[in-house]
Amino acid sequence: MPMLLFAHPARPAGHGASQAAGDFYRLRINFAVVLHKANGGFSLSLAVGHSAPEVWEATLGQLLLRVTRQNFDSWLRNTTGLRFEGTTLIVATPTELARDWLSTRMKPAIQQALTAVAGLGLKVDFDVHQVEAHAMDTPLQPTLIPAHATPLNPRFTFTSFLPGTHNRLALLAALDVCENVESPYSPLFITGGPGSGKTHLLHSIAHKACKEGERALLVTAEQFLSEFTGAVRNHTGAAFRARYRDLDILLVDDVQGLVGKKATQAEFFQTVACLHDLGRRVVLAGDQQAIATTAGARFASQLHWGLVAKIEEPATEDRMRFLLAKTACQGVTLPEEVLHYVALRVRSSLRDLEGALNRVLALARISSEAVTIDFAARALQPLSETPGCPRDELQPFQVIEAVCGHLQIAPKDLSSAKRTREVTYARHIAMYLLRQDSGLTFACIAQMLGRKDHSTVVHACRHLEFELDVSPSLRADIDAVRSSLGFSSHAA
Repeated sequence: MPMLLFAHPARPAGHGASQAAGDFYRLRINFAVVLHKANGGFSLSLAVGHSAPEVWEATLGQLLLRVTRQNFDSWLRNTTGLRFEGTTLIVATPTELARDWLSTRMKPAIQQALTAVAGLGLKVDFDVHQVEAHAMDTPLQPTLIPAHATPLNPRFTFTSFLPGTHNRLALLAALDVCENVESPYSPLFITGGPGSGKTHLLHSIAHKACKEGERALLVTAEQFLSEFTGAVRNHTGAAFRARYRDLDILLVDDVQGLVGKKATQAEFFQTVACLHDLGRRVVLAGDQQAIATTAGARFASQLHWGLVAKIEEPATEDRMRFLLAKTACQGVTLPEEVLHYVALRVRSSLRDLEGALNRVLALARISSEAVTIDFAARALQPLSETPGCPRDELQPFQVIEAVCGHLQIAPKDLSSAKRTREVTYARHIAMYLLRQDSGLTFACIAQMLGRKDHSTVVHACRHLEFELDVSPSLRADIDAVRSSLGFSSHAA
């Protein structure tokens, strides 16, 4: 079997290979090949005695003809043959991301190219090792993180985040993810209702990570979906994965936006799994109730992989502390009874609570009136007002639904025999409003709510009429229910 020595010039005349392969000839690789006949054709294999860099350079020449130029530039260009370990060629990669990508996604194509160059029996493996790029090559590795800083809300920091019993778990987990590179709480899923502070925590983590020089990326699910769709359409998947996987911390907000997007969900969890395997940290935020649908059942179960930290509804004491902190930031002081009224009146979220406070303060500056409970009631009247039914068209079931919705009581409990404090309180408010706003008789109200006689209704209405003048909490609840029905508040 004759042995032939091939020496490749920089650009052989008349060569029919692709332009990409032609560019590769500038490496001026000289290697020996063995020409042997097999199955009616010829195959080439490297002669024994050539170094690992030479074997790998020849393999890269084959790969230029087998993979896209983008994949070659992204994952293969800055690699080099490092050494032989038995019958395995060890190839050096500049990053762990490149090593993992070549070991999984591109290894079959690489092995085929190596076999075409060196014959059967030689395997390939990868190891992270800083290598110098070819002197004549321009750096074509895609930029992993944009040069501009991630747009972060300057007000959303850990310093401005108000801790409480309702958000203690989420706050402690977020701090641990920031301070502990090997945090056991990653992936961390922060969940809660709208306006509960999820986004505030994500921005706080990003602020702290950027301050410490870590590679952090904060995006919304909508942005992730848009970039992934663009990567699929433009065949730039490698750059997309590099952007999202070569990070210290990935933060994704409003993940419920991925529900129903099967391909994007698959790519999303591959990204999370890749970062987790590399020891990187992931923090997600979203509305768990919006995810817990038939379409999002599997998605919800996957989000429970790490720690799920739910931000609960704040108690009245937490809402009071929130209002005190906000008034202190603005340098104003309000009577305690007014703050208590606002805290009881707005129970939907801290975001709505802050908006209600801002409305009261703004109207107080415009009118120059003394801020009392009556003033606050008038100021907040348009806040939750919705187009309601005229008084003579208001149906009794609407009153019951509004009361139960505000106080979070099941409608069936109002007509049951339960006498817990919460149910009794809601039942008395329903009786009062059915009498005052729907115009029902005492007997009709008693029958509707499952009471034996109308004396219970009479007693409840008289008691509430007296308590309205001395109890800010009762006044706030009745005003809130009336506003949701489109009626004026007690004070207006």
